[in-house]
Amino acid sequence: MRIKLDDLQAFVAVAEFGSFARASDELNITQSALSRRLKKLEEALGARLLDRTTRQVSVSVVGAEFLPEAMRIVAEVNRSLSDITDLIKVRTGTVSIASNMTISDTLLPEILSAFKKRHPNVRVRVSESSSPAALERVLHRESELAVAQFGEGHPELEFEPLFEDRFVLISHRDHPIAGRKGLTWKDLSDHNFIRMRAGSGTTNLLQRSLGEDIRHLSGDIEVGHFNALLAMVGKNLGLSAIPTLVQLKRVDLDIVATPVSDPVISRQLGIVTYRGRSLSPAGEALRQTCREVLRETVPSILGKISARRG
Repeated sequence: MRIKLDDLQAFVAVAEFGSFARASDELNITQSALSRRLKKLEEALGARLLDRTTRQVSVSVVGAEFLPEAMRIVAEVNRSLSDITDLIKVRTGTVSIASNMTISDTLLPEILSAFKKRHPNVRVRVSESSSPAALERVLHRESELAVAQFGEGHPELEFEPLFEDRFVLISHRDHPIAGRKGLTWKDLSDHNFIRMRAGSGTTNLLQRSLGEDIRHLSGDIEVGHFNALLAMVGKNLGLSAIPTLVQLKRVDLDIVATPVSDPVISRQLGIVTYRGRSLSPAGEALRQTCREVLRETVPSILGKISARRG
């Protein structure tokens, strides 16, 4: 037995209006088309649903029993279609995003603030960890997208680079090296360098970029997180090197950022998605917001930080 939604809608409309003419106007079909739909429905059910006379139409005994179920089915389908429309137009839904800790602490609030202004009823699930962990979440389809450092990446992941985050030397304002012009990595040999723990993304990047010159970065303090590193430098216990964006974590500290080169070291931050897999409408809207914030807002934010540090 095959019953079509159009046939159910025809029955519900006639039962509601008590008139073929009004029901056909409501459904925007001819009365003959309406009659054919009702006939098919009655044949499929094997029972008369409407009692017709030359003057009026009324719901039969069987029709009265069936009407609540028909109305429920039509209402649920209409509600589902409305929900799908809302999802497509990004009026509702849920989107999941992963990011590294630096992004979570600094730029993600900017991204989500802009996103929620446009799409206030969309739910957002955030996962924050290291960049490799953020990529794993996308790889395992636990998050639709990530904002992170791509590193060596993965063949199943797509990376859209949006921001070059240059490493700078950070020191307390009273440190003798603060603000020195033309600073190179070799100039750090005689100073206590506070390092991130071995195996961290920052340490690995410095080792790959500096090669044998990594020996110039020596010291007696090693930490596991940027917040701890910034606090140590803020107490003038040594100096260190961090991506520029990390400065946003602790703008309250009396720290000076100084450019360092030979070589210039930077990391690329951007949007990571699963290759060949389309995002949900909400995910696509969030990706566009990430692009706008990373491309347009970041330079302004970092300019203000540089001015504050100067």
